[in-house]
Amino acid sequence: MSDLSTSRRGFLAAGVASALPFVARGKDSPEDALTILHLTDIHIRPELDAPQRCTRILRAIRERHPEIGLVINTGDSIYAADYGHITRERMLEQWEIWDKVVMPELEGLPCLHAIGNHDTWWAGPEGDEMRGVPYVCKRLGIERPYGAARHGGWEILWLENSRGSIDAKQQSWLFDSLDALPAAAPVIVASHLPLYSLAGDYAGGNMKGSKPLIDRFAGREGPVVALSGHVHIQSSESIWNIDFHCNGALSGAWWEPGKQGDGSYERTPAGYALLRVWPDGRSECHYHPLPAGS
Repeated sequence: MSDLSTSRRGFLAAGVASALPFVARGKDSPEDALTILHLTDIHIRPELDAPQRCTRILRAIRERHPEIGLVINTGDSIYAADYGHITRERMLEQWEIWDKVVMPELEGLPCLHAIGNHDTWWAGPEGDEMRGVPYVCKRLGIERPYGAARHGGWEILWLENSRGSIDAKQQSWLFDSLDALPAAAPVIVASHLPLYSLAGDYAGGNMKGSKPLIDRFAGREGPVVALSGHVHIQSSESIWNIDFHCNGALSGAWWEPGKQGDGSYERTPAGYALLRVWPDGRSECHYHPLPAGS
């Protein structure tokens, strides 16, 4: 029995129904794996006891998975700042909860953040320092909305596609970054909107103009793992050397009961994913649904 299956039994014993599939490349191996916690669509808000519920959930995740060594957050960190009626005060209220509730529970873990479409405040006047993407970078503590880092022998790239696509400048940066890497280097690419997902095909929400990016990743010798959210529906699929994982929202149906009354959205329970990666390029991704009513 693999280490992953053993971990899964322990998780089930804790009362969490974890039945959704994971994608694996190769067999389990010892402790040289890096475990990455993939959080997406947290949508933190003051209503529905979301701050208290989120605190309990994040504490439980860290208690059950002490091996986590990195967090990748793929956006929609706050409930909604992007609509035209959102006031400055409402936007700041949500970010204050993020600062006081979410980030303290992730203390001690390196975090990489992508920006979601609901994170940006557009109702402010042109030139307002709180308007648009730069202010979100400030709140998330990142220098710019896309970038690169190295963890666990993997190159990690995060993109800013919260407005549906990426511009020519960002695409040029991405292609230059890939060209600078060894051809066999394993790569993780994280973004809010999926570069591709069946979930996005079903519900709408895949990134526009992603084919040149996918073709460039597919032309590499090394494996590529693409992490995303946005759709609130979990799907995993593989083509060529690329594993696509669009994972479900930690908030499920935005912390609301949803159509099914259990907090799920379109049959995907609220949850999070654990991605395990090895320096030799192997990876496994497992989506963990939260207990109903969390």
